[in-house]
Amino acid sequence: MSNPVPAAAASPEAPQAAPDRPLDDAHDRDGGVDGGRSHLPPREERRSGLGAPVALGVAVLIGLAWGAATSGLQTVLPWPFSGLANAVSPWVAPAFAVGALTRRSWVAAVAGVLVCLGEVGGYYLVSMVRDFGVNPSMVVVWVATGVVGGPVFGAAGWCWRRVRSLRWATLSAALLGGVFLSEGAIGYGVYLGYAGDAVVFCTLGALLVVALGAAAPAARAARAPGRGIGTAMVWLLLVLPLGAAGQALLRVVA
Repeated sequence: MSNPVPAAAASPEAPQAAPDRPLDDAHDRDGGVDGGRSHLPPREERRSGLGAPVALGVAVLIGLAWGAATSGLQTVLPWPFSGLANAVSPWVAPAFAVGALTRRSWVAAVAGVLVCLGEVGGYYLVSMVRDFGVNPSMVVVWVATGVVGGPVFGAAGWCWRRVRSLRWATLSAALLGGVFLSEGAIGYGVYLGYAGDAVVFCTLGALLVVALGAAAPAARAARAPGRGIGTAMVWLLLVLPLGAAGQALLRVVA
């Protein structure tokens, strides 16, 4: 015997759910906005952003400009901000930003490398013009660092803007904020004992985690900025130990 159909369900004015789509699929468990079927943005959204030629050209220009500026800022920035011109985290931040502007993930990764290599070139070119000595071994170290870190942070920027899963988008927020936090706490706090610089870096790192977690497109689409911040903070439990290990390795090779 079949169950009777309620009158409200039989009414033509009642909302109807498609058989393969829940009635309310605005948010999936990860904070995505497509009912869990895909973590990627819709095709129209993927068309926005910089294409490969423009993105790679912009990456080189930004890298050269920021590297050159870093050389000059080292003798201009006052304490306790002078460390910002002599650190890893301010160099990977432009890679993240350029990655967020790109249309495709592989372009973001390549652009991240070009930003970091451009920074190395711009820094040492200006340093030579200013008659500062250049240590070839240090050039090799920073090139290697850019080749490793550039694609990670370029892709992280792309992921933060493009991926619709709140879980993965906030990992990107934690990565960028976490590199500032780990460099401040471990690099400047533990290894160098520069309390002022450590406070500056840790403050910037915390602000980046909060701002990027709340402002991630996935968080805004889910109307859950607080959840974005909270998820990014949870990711720090993984990111910070990795950042501390990276700082220890950097002290060994540099």
